[in-house]
Amino acid sequence: MQTLKRCLLPIVFLLPVVWACSKEQETPDVSHIAVNVSLIRLENEIAAISDEQQARRFLDKYPDFANTFLFRSRLNNDAVPISDMLRLGRSQYIDTLTMEAQAYFGDMSATRAELEQAFRMVKYYYPDFQIPTVYTMITGYGNDLTISDSTVFIGLDYFMGKASRYRSPDPQYIFSHYRKELITPAIVLMLSARYNQLDENDQTLLSQMIAYGKAYEFTSRMLPHVPDSLIIRYTAKEIADSYDNQDIIWAHFIKNNLFFETSLIASKRYIEQRPHTFEIGDECPGRIGTWLGWQIVRSYMKTHPEVTLPQLMAERNAQKIFEESGYKPQRRD
Repeated sequence: MQTLKRCLLPIVFLLPVVWACSKEQETPDVSHIAVNVSLIRLENEIAAISDEQQARRFLDKYPDFANTFLFRSRLNNDAVPISDMLRLGRSQYIDTLTMEAQAYFGDMSATRAELEQAFRMVKYYYPDFQIPTVYTMITGYGNDLTISDSTVFIGLDYFMGKASRYRSPDPQYIFSHYRKELITPAIVLMLSARYNQLDENDQTLLSQMIAYGKAYEFTSRMLPHVPDSLIIRYTAKEIADSYDNQDIIWAHFIKNNLFFETSLIASKRYIEQRPHTFEIGDECPGRIGTWLGWQIVRSYMKTHPEVTLPQLMAERNAQKIFEESGYKPQRRD
């Protein structure tokens, strides 16, 4: 997985649920913005690679793949990328995974349409945004998503989830909920890193929470009809319980002076992937600090309706967003 600076989040998503307070902002009309996504399927050609000559021809045919995914342009020769392609093409699993992907994803016209609409929204807020070429492939569970300025590579084997007879080496609580509905939110979430400006000198837990909150808010604005759970990766029960118990979550952070904590253990407990945040409760979902960061960011945007999304993403001062958010959930009776 990439680091916080590059993609902010591991790409793991769970069950959808519509939460009533999640989509209060007015959705802009982007129908006039022309977007055409080029979606190139690589999985069948990869599965057909059996010798070095075929591997080299493939690398020459798809330079974006060779340079972005295999770093060909940075190497002195093709020995490593050719070896990587042969290893993938000769994998005992590649034929099965390729057939399963074709059956599960079909022609991916729905995904293409979702991406085109999302990219229209990005261009509305950021007119200089260049539409990337989207490639699909079987990675042998090597990577779920890879994004550059001009390309997006989707590892379809990851997003098949339970539709595949093979399983990723990731823990079951991470992998078991991958599926095709998560592809577009995952891509948009990663794209948010281009615009999410951070204060590199601020190493507090609050700074990480606000960074994630901004990323989630960006994704929500680009995908206004996508439920929160597909963005933040919680089950229906987890997201409902988080809202129902937000006063308890808030009190835990206040009581333990967590917002300005800088230790790695705080990040591991409240930001990184875990089945649950046991420090708060056995049923409290993992990464609860990122969820709380999103609530703070949302409250900030509601309190400051004059602030545009680009202005939010450009704001480096996490403490300012925190202090001006007015977020303070009330104790339940």
